[in-house]
Amino acid sequence: MRTNRKTYIWMFLSIAWALLIFHFCTMSPDKIPGIKIPHADKAVHFGFFFVQSVLLSLMFNFQAKKSYFQIILLATLLTFIYGSLIEILQSRFFNRTGDLYDLIADILGGFTGAMIYPTLLRMYGKTFKKYK
Repeated sequence: MRTNRKTYIWMFLSIAWALLIFHFCTMSPDKIPGIKIPHADKAVHFGFFFVQSVLLSLMFNFQAKKSYFQIILLATLLTFIYGSLIEILQSRFFNRTGDLYDLIADILGGFTGAMIYPTLLRMYGKTFKKYK
């Protein structure tokens, strides 16, 4: 099984995005701009993990012998684990509180991103096509 260049590109983007999520989710609460929209932070969590899941799905797309189901399962599982880890770290080591509703938004964003991944492949077929 040979890993191709596109796998590494999507892996780099996925890791960079995960670090960006970590940065913003562990930021001190007094540095976060106040938004007057109720539950706006849940939309942000959803968006962060939606993008993370799409990036993971595209990375797995370029690895050999993975079905859509396996890719969706892996991307959702990894976003669930990462979201859980972020919430635990927030409550234990950072001046933040871990929130079950944030975790639910993380999971929903991850699952939605993984479910939309096959549609992205159809829409942008040549760009995201696997090497043979």
